[in-house]
Amino acid sequence: MSFTSFRLKFRRFIRKYKKIIFIIFIIWLVIFMINRFLISYKPPVVPQTTYEPHVSIMNSGSSVPKKLQEPIEELIDEYVNYCNEADFSSAYKMLSNDCKEYVFHNNFEEYRDYILNKYPTKKEYSIQDYSNIGNNIYIYEVKFIDNILATGLTNSTYTYIVEKMAFKINKDKTIDMSIANFIYYTDIKNISENDYLKIDVLGKRVNYSIEEYQVKFTNRSDYTIVIADNQESNEIILNLPNEYRNLSTSDNNIVLYPKQSLQTNLIFSKFVDDNDKSQFITLNSVRVMEKYSGTTVDQEIIKSEIENAVDKFSMQVSVEEE
Repeated sequence: MSFTSFRLKFRRFIRKYKKIIFIIFIIWLVIFMINRFLISYKPPVVPQTTYEPHVSIMNSGSSVPKKLQEPIEELIDEYVNYCNEADFSSAYKMLSNDCKEYVFHNNFEEYRDYILNKYPTKKEYSIQDYSNIGNNIYIYEVKFIDNILATGLTNSTYTYIVEKMAFKINKDKTIDMSIANFIYYTDIKNISENDYLKIDVLGKRVNYSIEEYQVKFTNRSDYTIVIADNQESNEIILNLPNEYRNLSTSDNNIVLYPKQSLQTNLIFSKFVDDNDKSQFITLNSVRVMEKYSGTTVDQEIIKSEIENAVDKFSMQVSVEEE
């Protein structure tokens, strides 16, 4: 076949099937363009999140009951809104009576100063169930961040504040809300006594990481009684089932003169969710002194007075909750 003959046949073929060829070309072009687009397009990676605001991060097997989740969310939202609008009186009224008393000493001005100092600007927030105590106390970690629309970012640094808020479910199904890491207060009213000394544990304040006991000491004798003055080791401890905790501060000197009574607070480091129950406060080295010159005199005098003490003993008083 000559080239001229081939060209004529090719032209006749094109004229005869040009519509079909055009349609096929268009289809191919569309497929080609779609294929190129799919190759070049990379869909954004969607981060996988496991954010579950009502599941405890301290114990993933524990969560807030569904019937309490919305009421707690509403309480937090209402409280933050009051603070953002500077309606501190309404925010204060939302707190439990124990929180008002044992954190702010029933002093609204003290509460307002606390809020103004800690949250000077409007805040956004996020919540996370942190730890659940039994079946009636739920501790949330609330993260407060600056409201960018209200404060802007000019000459500022992105910061956030984390605070633990506790929600206690009462027998009548009402919810007590506490802030500032305060969890609860409970009466103890346990007494231990002998001929020399009476120890009366009145109550216990529990923050997330401390236990603070209100204790009244009464000297029944005509001698000076030294309970703690840093001259002996482990003078006051908190007994747990398998360990003990020393006082959190070393300047808690407790010296009772004849017939004197003294009420003080004893603070121990202890996490509320460590699953250890506090059992006793132990006074390891109570000294009944005929003569006591204090701790600023010569060590030889201190040693001599201790050696000549009328009596020396240890005492325990239960601090277990009912």
